[in-house]
Amino acid sequence: MGDMVVICRSSDGLPLVEVWDEGYANASLNEKISKNDLQTIKMNARIICRKLPVNESKCSILEANMSYHYIIEDGICYMSITQSSFPKKQVFVFLAELCQAFTTEIKKQPGVSSQSISAYIANVEKPYYFMAFDRTIYKLRSTLSDPKSNKSLNMINSSLTEVTNIMKKNIDEILNRGENLEDIGRMADGLRTQTQKFKLSSRKLNRDYLLRKYSSISVGIFFIFVLLYVYFKRGALTK
Repeated sequence: MGDMVVICRSSDGLPLVEVWDEGYANASLNEKISKNDLQTIKMNARIICRKLPVNESKCSILEANMSYHYIIEDGICYMSITQSSFPKKQVFVFLAELCQAFTTEIKKQPGVSSQSISAYIANVEKPYYFMAFDRTIYKLRSTLSDPKSNKSLNMINSSLTEVTNIMKKNIDEILNRGENLEDIGRMADGLRTQTQKFKLSSRKLNRDYLLRKYSSISVGIFFIFVLLYVYFKRGALTK
């Protein structure tokens, strides 16, 4: 759960952060998902994000043995794609925790205190603007991925999330809502381009992080060597 997560703007589907683990195609879902299947799942998720209804805050969309679960709050859609057999309660607890964590992250942004979260998100222009949030997604996923773990059970049992009244739909209802093959083809091309940009940006972000980290360590080591040099130099002069 959480191997495939999308957070997007609900009004137009602008991706804010995504987690698409490539290992999912090889290790998850009983090793039944190929790379082509994974690409189809990505494309379906993009279509769903572009066609979110304004009157549904929670929904599960079924496609064969896959389910696209999402919640919408403050103009933001939080989506997790899982096997249909995966416990729905656990998925929506994960989405609620994800929403809370992302809301906290947004409140750290400059200027948010003077406007609502939905107004702030409406003004975001750059796709994957919050791509650094993927670290938090990984942490939440590891906490809730095992439905039998004590930590996961405690979170699920203490949650007030209800799943009995959540809307259920079939993927065909979404795909047939004014989308033609040409549109889907253009969307797939755009998705591939965005994915490449996202990967390059992620690599640059990780590289910059490591550079800052080890630069600080190097400066600290250099400073220690300077102090030791001055100390021993002064000692030699006093003899």
